[in-house]
Order: sequence, then structure tokens, then C-alpha cells
Amino acid sequence: MQARKPGASSAKPRWQLPQGVRAALEHTVLLASVGACLSLVYLLFIVLSGALAYNIIGGSALQQVTRSVGLAKTIFLWSLWVVVIAAMVRHYRNESVAYLTMLVGAACWAILPLVVRSKVPQTSAQELMVLGQSLVSSFQTSGGALVVLGFLRVAIGRIIVLASPAYAAKLAGLSGTASEIAAERALERPSLTRQCWELHFCRGSLRSRCPRFLEGVSCWKRKSGCYCDQGLATQLLSGVGADARVQVAEEMEAARSRSQRQTGASQSKAAKARCGECPIYLDHQKHKYRVVSWLSYPTAAALVGLGVGHIIAGYDWVEFRLGSALAEFQVLPHPLTDRPLQEVSWVSAQGASVVLIGVLLVGLLLRLTEVAIFRFKL
Repeated sequence: MQARKPGASSAKPRWQLPQGVRAALEHTVLLASVGACLSLVYLLFIVLSGALAYNIIGGSALQQVTRSVGLAKTIFLWSLWVVVIAAMVRHYRNESVAYLTMLVGAACWAILPLVVRSKVPQTSAQELMVLGQSLVSSFQTSGGALVVLGFLRVAIGRIIVLASPAYAAKLAGLSGTASEIAAERALERPSLTRQCWELHFCRGSLRSRCPRFLEGVSCWKRKSGCYCDQGLATQLLSGVGADARVQVAEEMEAARSRSQRQTGASQSKAAKARCGECPIYLDHQKHKYRVVSWLSYPTAAALVGLGVGHIIAGYDWVEFRLGSALAEFQVLPHPLTDRPLQEVSWVSAQGASVVLIGVLLVGLLLRLTEVAIFRFKL
């Protein structure tokens, strides 16, 4: 019998989903996400266009609205649940999926019913009010269930992690456990906004010994990382070669010098300034901006949809009242009764104003996102 080498770990690697199953789940999440987004956009289009606000409706018109709303609602809710379940199974070790589930559930429970109620007034036909109430009930039921599911995933996941032998071995400082975690995480797909060990500036030679990597918690959450914590940096550098040690030490010192010039009097401000100047954290912020910036487009569309009536009313006020006042003083060369834009059948001046407001709103949201992420380091 061959003798075991000294320092070899006897623990077996943790179970992984087969590659084929992972690929199938990823395609399922992608297709179901597309279905959920398209059906939600169609459903919001029906609601925001005022199809549920008619005073009198019946016959084929009522049947068409009921059938369209019911079909869009069913596809959206089923697709949403497929996305959540498939994502939780695929990323069963990633706790951020549970938090996203709770966030989506909260949006379904609070935001979508608010949109529906704002577009179904008390003067609507009784059949449309019943249809709108069924939408609200379905959204709130699914949203509440998603919040509970996400909370249970977080709670049960914490219990499993704390009770697992691997966690106890990690606390005991076994080197074999560290190598197993490093090999295991190397196979995982990077997260959307990237953890510190998934970024370019994180050295592979330091990663397997880094406590942040072993804990699975980013250095900016602990306010302690290799570029800002002298004790941690010394501990990590003791395990690498002389050439790499000099190069990494110079990078760390340069990052600390930049952060020290930005530090204030308090410890919390000093820790935040160190993270703000850290190249790893700045790289993380770039990935975060790429993800968060995409939310500006549906947010702008939702805001324009909710305020389209006010935008059109404002356009009418500018065109007829303010324009008439300017025409009296001969500021405008031609009277406002001539509407060259509306002579084209496929162009509407009011629609153009709505589109323009939407484009400006997207630009404003993108700018606010940039300021929040890169200036205020949110």
C-alpha cells in the first residue's frame, strides 16, 4: 500500500453539478429571462396604454383585453419562477441569487401593483376593475412567495455552511481545505460585479492563502485587503517568491500612498478612502457600472410610461399657450397653427416629445449612476 504524502488532505472535494446539467440550467435561465422580460413589457404596454381605463367595454373588445392580459400574466409569472428555481439550482452556493430573488419579489409585491392601480381608476368598467384586481393579487402572491423563498435560501444556506465539516476545517486552518476551496472556485463562473479574487489585479500566487478568498467575502466588505492592510499584506507576501514579492509590495505601497492622501480624521472615512483608491475595488466598480447601467433603460421606460399623460399635457401647454403668447409679440415667424410635423402620417409631435424626454431621462440616469458608483463609491 502506498503511503500518504505528508500534508496531503484526506477530505474529498465537494459535490459539483455535472457540466451538462450546468449548461442546460444556464440556457433555461437565459430563455426564461427573455420570456419574462418580453411578457412583462407587453403586459405593461397594455396597462399603461389605458386599456383597463375604459368606462364602458364589452363584447369582443373585453374578450381580447382579458385574453391578452391573462396570457401575458401567465407567461410572465411562469417564466419568472423558472428563472428563480433554475438560477438557485445552478448557483446553489451563491447567496447573491437569494438576495436578487427577494429584490424581485419585493418589486412584484409593491411596484407592479402600484403601476396597475395607477392605470385602473374608479371610473373604469366593472369588468376591467376585476381584471386589474386579479393582476394585483397575482403579483402580490408571487412576490410574497419569492421574498419568503429568498429568505429561506439565505437562512438554510447559512445553517448548512456553519454545520459543514469544511467550514470547521477552514476555521482550524488546514492547508488541504484551502487548496480544495481554491480548486473548486476556479471552476465557477465569475459573478456579475466580480468579487475581489475574480479580478485582474488579484494575484493568483496570493489567492490560495488569502483569508478573504477562503471566507468567500470581498475585501471591501471586510474593510481589510492586501492593498490596504499591512498585516495581511505581510502575511501573504511571506509565501511567495522574492521577485513576485518585490513587485506586489511596490503595487501595495503605491495604493496605500494614494489612499493616505485621501484619508480624513475618522477611521471609517480612512477605510472608505483606502477602498476607493484600491485598484481591485476600482476594477470591481467598473463591472458594477456595466451591470447597473442597464437598469437605466427599463427605469426610464417605466417613468415615461407612468408620466406620459403629464408629458403630453406639458407639450400641449407649450405649443398652444406659451406658443400663442410668443406669436402675439411676433417672436415666432409663423403662427403655431401650422404643424409641419403632424403632416407626416407616421410622425407625431407629441410622440416625438415623449421619445425626447425618454432619451434625456436615460442620459440623466446613466450620469447619476456614474456619479454614485465612481464618485461616491456606492
